Amino acid sequence: MTERLLTAIEVAELLSVPESWVREATRNGRLPYLALGRYRRYERGAIESWLAAQRGGPSVTDLHSSRIRACD
Repeated sequence: MTERLLTAIEVAELLSVPESWVREATRNGRLPYLALGRYRRYERGAIESWLAAQRGGPSVTDLHSSRIRACD
């Protein structure tokens, strides 16, 4: 692992949410984290993967397919 681990404050900035939300989501096991004794740290890649999995609504592929069908 060559990447620096993120703090809750940095994850909050990355996700544009309050730090309290990050801490609560961590306690509830909704966010991926690493436990380092009493500290919790986050890997940027794991947070970005988690964020992609949270995406709702149609995907870009779905939107493209619906445009093609509309043109037929």
